[in-house]
Amino acid sequence: MTKDDGARTKSRARTGAEPDSEVREVEITWAVMAALFQFRIATAEQLRRLTAPDAGIEKMRGRLRRLRDEGLAEELVLPQSGRTRGWYLTEHGTRVAGAFPELADIPAPRTPGDKSAFKYTLWHQLAVVRTHLAFLADARRRGDRYGPFDFIPEITHRFAEGREGTVRPDGLLYYSRTGADGARVTNLAFVEVDRGTMGGPRLAAKLNAYARYWATAPLPAGVRSGTIEAQDGGVPLWERRYVHFPRLLFVLTGTGETGFFNRVDQLHLHARDRHVARMLATVPAGAARLEDLETEGYDGAVWWPLVDPDADAMPWWKLTGSGR
Repeated sequence: MTKDDGARTKSRARTGAEPDSEVREVEITWAVMAALFQFRIATAEQLRRLTAPDAGIEKMRGRLRRLRDEGLAEELVLPQSGRTRGWYLTEHGTRVAGAFPELADIPAPRTPGDKSAFKYTLWHQLAVVRTHLAFLADARRRGDRYGPFDFIPEITHRFAEGREGTVRPDGLLYYSRTGADGARVTNLAFVEVDRGTMGGPRLAAKLNAYARYWATAPLPAGVRSGTIEAQDGGVPLWERRYVHFPRLLFVLTGTGETGFFNRVDQLHLHARDRHVARMLATVPAGAARLEDLETEGYDGAVWWPLVDPDADAMPWWKLTGSGR
């Protein structure tokens, strides 16, 4: 045995792993911090499934404890959870992760000023992470291109003045799969998650906001409304960001099956509004229960189309516009 071989053997003895695992450990720790920056809070199990699904939960808990000891992350016990802990970045951790080039376009998370109040307002964000994990598990199973950071939370889309002139989906999903013809297809979707805390009419009114964003087409500079030049209208505002308007996916939980279908009925009712109906002629939209999404998966017929109350449920990527 050479001196170098002996050093490598001692290294393995100290760490219990191959030497290159140190590089892997740095990569996973980076991914954990990036995930907490994007999603604001997550449990150790959620972070394990996001960043190291083949490893045990104790390794993830060890990483999180090290981040806590370094002043980069903190934890709190979730109410009514059997002592489950949620993890989030400290102000220092947020500054460190905010310097990652990959997170340059991601809004920085707000750190909790009052931990007692914070723990009662975080269930929505944990449901958003559950939604992302459901898509991620299916992608890994099928070999599709959808990774831990292909779900970007809370991107603001402003189309008019005031609060009502903004849509801010819970997530923007980038999902690439192989179509029936063998070609690679990338599906974009605005994802809205609701735990039953938003009234049915208020939830359905989100369709109106998306319809306004879809229809907003500012006239070119120097062109006045009512003139011949303005007859063809302007370029839709959304085309500055997207080749196609992302589909709309409503993920509902927290109300049971009866409550779920009551809320879907509200969405169907608003889908008949003439402004929304114009958008849904070309924009696929559907609603699914989060629990069904987690158990039935990618190919599961769990998405109820919003354009047709009589249509059967289908996989999300089969949703289509009405064509009217």
